[in-house]
Amino acid sequence: MSKTSYGLQPIDQKLGNLLKPLFHGSKKEFVMINNLVKNWEEIIGKKYAAFCYPKSVNFNKDKNNARLTISVHNPAVGFFLDNNSEIILERIAISYGFKSINKIIIKQEPKQLGNILKTEIKLPKAEEENLQQKIKDVTDPDLAMTLVKLGREVFRKK
Repeated sequence: MSKTSYGLQPIDQKLGNLLKPLFHGSKKEFVMINNLVKNWEEIIGKKYAAFCYPKSVNFNKDKNNARLTISVHNPAVGFFLDNNSEIILERIAISYGFKSINKIIIKQEPKQLGNILKTEIKLPKAEEENLQQKIKDVTDPDLAMTLVKLGREVFRKK
């Protein structure tokens, strides 16, 4: 049985709690992919982060060597990443403080257009007011906008 905390938690811990039921690998793989997703723009660069994402981390049998699979939506970016994989490995090692990934696999995949063409979610007036009330004390405008988008997704799925 897993212990769930419902008090104040850092946002990365909350995201981890939300994503954990969707992930079926080992805890080590989950922690690594979660950290890669959180730091992806810093690792890969803002210019390339829009065209690729870390898809999975797999360990070999001795659990020491890991392979990162990167899903790429643009062939030119895939070629760039493949030719600069050593630099990416070094950036990941700097991020973790040790060499955690030994190999990068580039997987070319089509991008889903639904994500690009997604329109803003419209909530009923009462739910929108409730959402705005909950984030009124957030002073960082970027964080407030992110929380509103997340809140609209959550309310929409109810």
